[in-house]
Amino acid sequence: MELSEFGIQYESRGPLKAQCLSDFVAELTPTTTEEPQVWTLHVDGSSNSKGGGAGIILEGPNRVTLEQSLKFSFKVTNNQAEYEALLAGLRLARDLGARKVSCNSDSKLMVEQLSGTYQEKDTLLQRYFHTASHQISSFDEFTIKHVPREQNARADLLSKLASTKRPGQHRTIIQETLHSPSLDGKVVNISDNEDLGWITDI
Repeated sequence: MELSEFGIQYESRGPLKAQCLSDFVAELTPTTTEEPQVWTLHVDGSSNSKGGGAGIILEGPNRVTLEQSLKFSFKVTNNQAEYEALLAGLRLARDLGARKVSCNSDSKLMVEQLSGTYQEKDTLLQRYFHTASHQISSFDEFTIKHVPREQNARADLLSKLASTKRPGQHRTIIQETLHSPSLDGKVVNISDNEDLGWITDI
């Protein structure tokens, strides 16, 4: 079969076309000397009679935004849920290659504990504190600050979606179920809901 039958002619790539292609590839390929950009993390945990959940929003370079709604199939306190939300957010940030993270949370207790201004006496929360501190140490830079609940409304909504889902409801978020606490840096039995995909209509 001849290409000429379809009006197609082959031309060798000239120096200008080759240079354009080279520039295009170079533009898309990150350089090793480029300074890592800061990723912004919003986390919130909730606990109620219907169950517990966590909401995570991770905003990265180039306007990349990921939202995650995490359901707990085990009983949690509000403070425990806040730590689970943070740990899930740290895992997500690490998986995406983030090196610098700025975290926002409306949990004053957790923020003050991680900032060193408050020492928790509760044994369970102490374990969460040490687990979170260990994960935080893997980043080049990490900061956390307390924000009013109204400034963390989207993460708060995501934390409640898992326990208020209606049959046939679809969302444009990642939704998972956590079957056991994320203590000692171990996470087991995280499952995706079969009826939700990565991208679905609300």
